[in-house]
Amino acid sequence: MAGEAAAQVSSVSTAWAVFSVIGGTLIGSTISTIVALWTQKRNLAAAKAQRDEERQAKREAIGYGFLFKLIRLASNLDALGKAVRQTLEGAAAKGFKGSAFQIVVPVVPLPDKIVFSPDEMGMVLSLDSAVFNQLGALDELHNSTVALFEMYGKQRTAVMDRFGAKMEGTLGTTEMTEKDLHWLAPRAAELDQLVEMMLQRAEGDGKEAWVGLESLHAMLQKHFGIKHKLEPKYPGNA
Repeated sequence: MAGEAAAQVSSVSTAWAVFSVIGGTLIGSTISTIVALWTQKRNLAAAKAQRDEERQAKREAIGYGFLFKLIRLASNLDALGKAVRQTLEGAAAKGFKGSAFQIVVPVVPLPDKIVFSPDEMGMVLSLDSAVFNQLGALDELHNSTVALFEMYGKQRTAVMDRFGAKMEGTLGTTEMTEKDLHWLAPRAAELDQLVEMMLQRAEGDGKEAWVGLESLHAMLQKHFGIKHKLEPKYPGNA
């Protein structure tokens, strides 16, 4: 009996030792798994934070680039409008009574085309749909206004090349026959209409561009905290 009892105690002790080893292994494995999961989660969070930071930096760079592009667009229209307005007003102040095409010379060189990229417009749309709607067509308005100035330059050059002129400094006098006058009349009227359209479009589109520029600037200040300041002046009003 004593021997059997001792054998049972020995068996229980052995079993307990086995269970202790297995239990220790299970606990150790669970702790290792928890640590691994926590480390993985921390690494994933850090990677996400880095991606978000890089994405924000990229969007901010796009925003700055778009802002400077829109400043150039508004400045182009402002300069074109002033070129026509100041010429007409200066001639009127000196008592000029002739046709606009006689004094408004072609602008050379003309501004390059401006095109808003999908990245730029996509960035704006993701932040403010109202600003997106304000800016959506400004590049096309700019380019079509520049095209008017280009058309005027070509047509005026073609007309002026037909006649010679007696020059006195920068002023020229052209003698014309009645036939010449009949030929010139419809072309002069068309050129004068182009001058009027050029002025209206440059100043009107310029003001619209400036309003859009102010909206874009406010949006970028709100979302990216940009420090660049705009001069509070509408093109064509100086």
